[in-house]
Amino acid sequence: MTATVPVKFRGRARRDAAAFYLSQIARGVLSGELALDSDEHATTLVTSEFLLLEIEVKQKKRANSIAIKLRWPRRPLIRDPGPA
Repeated sequence: MTATVPVKFRGRARRDAAAFYLSQIARGVLSGELALDSDEHATTLVTSEFLLLEIEVKQKKRANSIAIKLRWPRRPLIRDPGPA
């Protein structure tokens, strides 16, 4: 089973919900396929064996933040499950 995450998300979430989304992304990266869900259609990204990982932590007076970026070259195989 492929891990599915929304294409875009911004909003307040409980700690367990945020951890769930992050774990779904991690499951997808580990399995080599990350399923993306949008209002229009679903798409699956195939990850490569090696990725560029950037993590940046900022601590400020009013709020703390962690920015995580994953990048990998586009591979020829991108699976699209088609209409549901």
